[in-house]
Amino acid sequence: MKSTNRSKFFIGLMSGTSADAIDAALVEIGHPLNIRHIRLLAHHQRRWPVSLRRKLLDTMAPAPCTADQIAMLDMLTAQQFAAAVKDLLLLSRRDVRDITAIGSHGQTIAHTPPEKGRLGATLQIGNISVIATLTGIPTVGDFRPADMALGGQGAPLVPAVDAILFPDGARTRSVHNIGGISNLTWLPSAQLGAAVQPMAFDTGPGNCLIDSLAQKLLGLPCDRDGSIARRGVISADILKSLSSKAYFRKRPPKSTGRESFGALLADQLVHRHPRMRPEDLLATATELTALTIADAYRLLVPSLPDEIVFCGGGVNNTYLMGQITRRLGEIGRPTICNIDSFGITNAAREAMYFAVLAAMTLRGIPGNLPSCTGAARSTILGAVARPLSAAISPGSLN
Repeated sequence: MKSTNRSKFFIGLMSGTSADAIDAALVEIGHPLNIRHIRLLAHHQRRWPVSLRRKLLDTMAPAPCTADQIAMLDMLTAQQFAAAVKDLLLLSRRDVRDITAIGSHGQTIAHTPPEKGRLGATLQIGNISVIATLTGIPTVGDFRPADMALGGQGAPLVPAVDAILFPDGARTRSVHNIGGISNLTWLPSAQLGAAVQPMAFDTGPGNCLIDSLAQKLLGLPCDRDGSIARRGVISADILKSLSSKAYFRKRPPKSTGRESFGALLADQLVHRHPRMRPEDLLATATELTALTIADAYRLLVPSLPDEIVFCGGGVNNTYLMGQITRRLGEIGRPTICNIDSFGITNAAREAMYFAVLAAMTLRGIPGNLPSCTGAARSTILGAVARPLSAAISPGSLN
């Protein structure tokens, strides 16, 4: 993208359900908002302090916690997000005065989708007023609640940006993210006509069940590259039981979280199968992710896409990706590629997207796609916190 006088610089902040790091992306965004006017300029990854990450994961478990503990985590998380902004500004040699706004996803600690008349709720911590005050940069956050207020799932929110960045008039395309939770955006080709709308939903577990088992059984943060699962034997009985969960049969729009496929499920599996080898449980959990991803394409999307663009931390697990490719090969032959081949750094993708969503909010552009979330209508997303004091230099942040 060529810089113009109308281009603005935004910073996106993202920490996913695995809470392994904060990703910060510097993005140049011009007018109009399309693939030619969005450019990733810099990316930085800031690791969570070990003790704070442990507290975040414990809170997501879910485990009993007090309002005071959540309030403190909200403040501590915001400080880390602000520090990630400082890191990125130093790395990119930018001043706070260069930045139009920050778009912060926050850290999800609870997500309960609406269900049969029951109100949905979601909570992302990392207070945007704190981020704005510590950085001196207007901060957009709390993106999900507006969609949920209209009956939507509040997730996924990335399809609106996927539709901007991955248009293809000739072919159907899916952008598939494997984070803690696995989710896809199905984008119809122009040949299908304007009546066919994008579809997006969470397919189920991505890395979260695998990671939780690795932590509980082996004291490891994850099964790096699937090296342990690769040595295991898949339990057909456990796989059948897990894959029969009602969530997998539910039609979209739908979303889920660690509450269903994280530490609690890992604890149940270990308790029910105390004599099972760790590598066998990990192999089975990995196969669950692969099977449910393939089943989502087999049963839930309008048609198997011509191309699937994979992204997220799961693409680094070659064993998992091999199992997914095998499963997809049983239902068709879509072209499979990595998001890096489109010039978008995999690790920066979601942070980059929240920079774009922040720009959409400030420009009054709706950021949700009702066909994907189930909301009654499209709406502008997020709240904006503006610093009241003069901008603070990056060096003053702790």
